[in-house]
Order: sequence, then C-alpha cells, then structure tokens
Amino acid sequence: MIQTLDCKNLECPQPVIKTKEAIESLPNGSFLEVELNSFSSIENVKRFSKNQGLHVEVKSKTKEATILSISIEDGREIGKEDKSFYTLIVGSIVSAFLATACCLAPFLFLVFGVSMSSLSFLQVLAPYQIYFSLLSGAVILYLWYDYFQRVKKQFVCSTKLCKNYKLYLSIGTLFVLVFSTYPYWVNYILE
Repeated sequence: MIQTLDCKNLECPQPVIKTKEAIESLPNGSFLEVELNSFSSIENVKRFSKNQGLHVEVKSKTKEATILSISIEDGREIGKEDKSFYTLIVGSIVSAFLATACCLAPFLFLVFGVSMSSLSFLQVLAPYQIYFSLLSGAVILYLWYDYFQRVKKQFVCSTKLCKNYKLYLSIGTLFVLVFSTYPYWVNYILE
C-alpha cells in the first residue's frame, strides 16, 4: 500500500506532524510518499523518520518538490529480531564448538605438535557431545525456517540484517557443520 502526503508550503513543524500522523495510520509493510519543497522540512522529516527506525530515501527531486519514500516497518520489532538472530546464531556456533571440545586437545597436538594438556579438562564434555550437536542443529534449522517465513511475508528489505540474512545464516551453518562433524571426519584427513 502506498499513500501520498502533500506537505508542500507548510511551515515547520507541520510536515513532521502530518508525517507522524500518516505513519501511525498506516499498516506495516506500507509506503508513505511525502511531497516537500523546503530544505528544512525535508531534513526534519528525514530525521524524524530515521529516529523512528524507518527506512527513508529520496524518490524524486525536482525544482518544485522533493518526494521522500518512507517504508513503514516497526523499527523496534526489527531491532528485536536482529538481536534474536545474532543470539541464536552465536549460540548455535558455541554449542557446536562445545560438541567438539572433547577432541580439541588431541587435534591441536596433531596440528601444532605442542602439548595441549591444559585443555584436558574439556574431556568432561564428551558425554554431552550429542546434546550439543542436536541443539546447534535444531537452532540452525529454526533459523532457516524463520528465513523462509520472512521471505514469504516481507514486503521490503530495509535493514542490514535483512539484506544479509541468508549470507550470515549460510556462514553460521557452515561453522556448525564443521564443528559438529569434526570428530568424525578429522581422522580421514590426518591419515
């Protein structure tokens, strides 16, 4: 849904007030196009929109007016989703690392030729290896499910995480696969 708002020739703070009212009346996923013709009102509407966590860009600029396109998405929800994603992906990688921690000391000894006896305490994690692997796999599967759900319902992609979600998730999945399966394939490489 795209709504146009004419704020030309209005004195400050009227363009910002009208923009605020229009933003509050529009549903998530909509666009608001604001027509402005003074430098101060353009900058004030841009600043207000960015402070609300909304994506703003100049759609067109002529001598008579500038049209700002504002993507209506709740910035607070996006911030929560970003934090949730990063927490889950880091937790999954740490969990996968803990799954391989029991075998870390012998691997480092073979690679570097240095005794890693100080890491021998990690052997206590060996009985929990399968649980850590399952946990990291479950988190990665959930994040992929979440990604495909977002693709279906997302009208516009305006945040850095949204634009790079698939890349970050692919890298995280690769780390989880390497860490989770390391005890099984390392013997073939070292032979």
